[in-house]
Parts: sequence; structure tokens; C-alpha cells
Amino acid sequence: MKVVIISVPVMRLKDIREINYPVDRDKNIEYGRPVRCPINGVLAKKMEKGETVNIIYIMTTGPNSSYCQEVMKAFKAELDGINKDIGALLNYDTVEMEFNATRQTHNKLITDLADRIPDNAEIYADITYGFKTETFAFICALRFVDDFKDADVKYLIYGKLEKNLETRETIHVMLYDITTLYYLFKMIGSIGNADAESASKLLKDVFAL
Repeated sequence: MKVVIISVPVMRLKDIREINYPVDRDKNIEYGRPVRCPINGVLAKKMEKGETVNIIYIMTTGPNSSYCQEVMKAFKAELDGINKDIGALLNYDTVEMEFNATRQTHNKLITDLADRIPDNAEIYADITYGFKTETFAFICALRFVDDFKDADVKYLIYGKLEKNLETRETIHVMLYDITTLYYLFKMIGSIGNADAESASKLLKDVFAL
């Protein structure tokens, strides 16, 4: 089963444009059409007819949560439109978190995500949006289900864009597959009791690949 995790931003929908994201390396996930939610383009290339795909949106609560709800609905509608030509079985769920960098907030996000991800899931995750500490908690949840639920992190992606400060034109757009960075994080954590010199050599060997 594919499980897709998406951080939903607290932004006005009009400020999240449909963008055609070129892919830095893996052209197999390059959609070639504009999307608001970058991973929707990846799913357009990876979903299959009849398979079950669970989509989990991370939603921020608080005074501006209505913006988050509006964006989530647009992301969902976009994926539903893409799926019309594919025929996967989409299930939608949400995980709520406060816009606070507290231990309680992070603990809740990690445990809520872990509870919703079944054993042996294939994980597709999008960290394009969301605040900084949320992303770190997000990665902790992936590591937990990877280690203890035999999950397979297939894609961890980040959609990057810049804006011309004078014209507000969108420039320098790119979709990055940063899955290898996740596995590097995992590898460093598993080096164990190696001395610093051996660990540094292993790290350099990995970078040389």
C-alpha cells in the first residue's frame, strides 16, 4: 500500500500557483504539467489502477486554519482530477498539529503519523511546505515506521521555487528527490560504535558513489 504524507501550508490559495516542476535527477517522476502540490505530479507517474493509496495531510490548527483547509481541498481536488485517468483507490486522512515548536506538538505529530501508517507501507512524502520543526518531526516519524513497521521510504521530495523580488515572477523552479538524504540520515544513525576516523571514511565513501 502506498501512503502519502503532505504538509499543508497556512497560506492563501491564490498565493500557491500551479507550477510545472522540472525534476533535478529522476526524470521518471517528472510530470510535465503544472500542479499546486508537487507530489501530486509524482503520484501521477507512480499510482496504478486499482491500488489503494492513503493520503495523509498534516494540517496546522489555530486562528488561520481556514486557509490550511482551503489549500488542502485544492490539493485533494487536484489529485482527484489526476486520478480520473488512473483509477487508484484514494483514501484521505488528516493529522492536526498546533503551530508551536513544543515537545508536546512534535510528540503528537510523530505518534499520530506512526499510528496511521500500516506495516509494509510504501511511503511517498512531500516536505515542500510546513514550518521548520514540523519537518524534523516528520523525518522522525518516517524513521520510526521504517525501523519498526518495515515501511519503505520510496520518495521524499521538496519543491523549490524563488520569486523575483521586484516583479514577483516565479523563477528557479525545481523538484528535488531528497530520498537519498533521508537514507544518509538513517545510515549515520546506524554507524553505532565506530570511531570518528572510521565513520568519516565511511561517509566520504558514500559521497564518492
